[in-house]
Amino acid sequence: MEWKEQRKMPVRYWSRIEIEEIVKEYGVDRNRFYEYSKTEYQKVLNKFYYSFTDYEKFPTVHFNYLWLNLRSNLKKVFFQYDNDWINLLDNIKQYFIRRNIQKLFLILSDGWVYEGYIDEIITVLSEIDGVIEDFYIVPPNFDSFAVYCSDGQCATIYEK
Repeated sequence: MEWKEQRKMPVRYWSRIEIEEIVKEYGVDRNRFYEYSKTEYQKVLNKFYYSFTDYEKFPTVHFNYLWLNLRSNLKKVFFQYDNDWINLLDNIKQYFIRRNIQKLFLILSDGWVYEGYIDEIITVLSEIDGVIEDFYIVPPNFDSFAVYCSDGQCATIYEK
């Protein structure tokens, strides 16, 4: 990827840079998808972490390989993932649409937090060029979430 070589920023910023480029290129409405407030990031990250992980065993809030530290009592929702990126994203979208949840948080394993509507989140994710390791899509009430892990090439939806 040309833009990576042109960047002198740490790898952590690559996903943020790419998302910004996608937003510009595809004219994504910034009222419908945006980077969440930097002063409020940690509240969202903490709420997610303490809602879904076994934080007593893993007390340090982190998002790399977080899916390995999930609570065992979470319910897996039937979800088909056949290594087709677009189908994966559509299945996630349909799950949240069926639940009538439009506005969500998108949390990246490198710590970036976005807020937006499911259509715009899916538009952005559908154009990502492999710089995202893991992502989590969660509604504001933190009662469920979708997770994708690039390392394990797996995706799941969980509910409390």
